[in-house]
Amino acid sequence: GQIARGDLGKSIRSNMSVSKVIIGRLEPTISLTILTEIIAISVAIPLGVIAAWKANSWIDRSVMGIAVVGFSIPVFWLGFLMIWVLSLNFHLLPAGGYVRFFDDFGPYLIRLIMPAFAAAIVMMALLARITRASVIEVLQEDYVRTARAKGLTNQLILFRHALRNASLPIVTVIGLGFAGLLTGIVVVEASKP
Repeated sequence: GQIARGDLGKSIRSNMSVSKVIIGRLEPTISLTILTEIIAISVAIPLGVIAAWKANSWIDRSVMGIAVVGFSIPVFWLGFLMIWVLSLNFHLLPAGGYVRFFDDFGPYLIRLIMPAFAAAIVMMALLARITRASVIEVLQEDYVRTARAKGLTNQLILFRHALRNASLPIVTVIGLGFAGLLTGIVVVEASKP
């Protein structure tokens, strides 16, 4: 009954209200999720499109090889490696901590880069693979052949027809990744594209 009224009780560790503890963690969680998604989307979708456009070439094999490696690296291990290299050895980024968004934007962003990139690696690999598979599937459709026969340029076919029609699985994976990141779940690949 207390849960239905919003009373989650007291934390065993801090003896504070669990609701207040959760609310206190919302800003860092949402910030990290949004930055992770921005990094993953801005890198993975162009790589997936290029891999699909140059299917069965060295570019395609290179992008998919990088995606396999990115999907295989454990996020916690990559995080420790990044702390060791970027923070402890080269002193480029801080190893930890959090600065609130409204307190100071520069340190806020600098402290989010490393964890966001570590979390984005798996998301990038999955998105690149899904994008490649969806675009390849769409490029084999009859309306794409018709567009080529009408004399449309390859870039116009890719951006106007192929990407628009290949976007449904891509948007679905982005949404699942966002929900998974918010809840602390690393999105895993359900099927091979």
